[in-house]
Amino acid sequence: METPADMAIVVGGYNSSNTSHLVELCERKFPTYFINSEKEILSEKEIQHFRYHEKSLVRTSNFLPQGKPARIVLTSGASCPDTLVDRVLERLLSF
Repeated sequence: METPADMAIVVGGYNSSNTSHLVELCERKFPTYFINSEKEILSEKEIQHFRYHEKSLVRTSNFLPQGKPARIVLTSGASCPDTLVDRVLERLLSF
């Protein structure tokens, strides 16, 4: 089944092979942001995220779609605590 979405956020450790694989899968369909906590969502306009293939942290402006509610795939690696995903979700919902 296809999931209509505007973007994906993958939460987990940057050195996790499981999480990195999720990033690769999501990148095939959506703009994807790989973060390790809600603290990397700097504001409604800016996110700091890890580019897995380049092994570097970058900041992206205007990452959320404008003018409509965003449809976001939110997923995490197997070892990522549920509370961390909850905090990311709460941060996104605060916008």
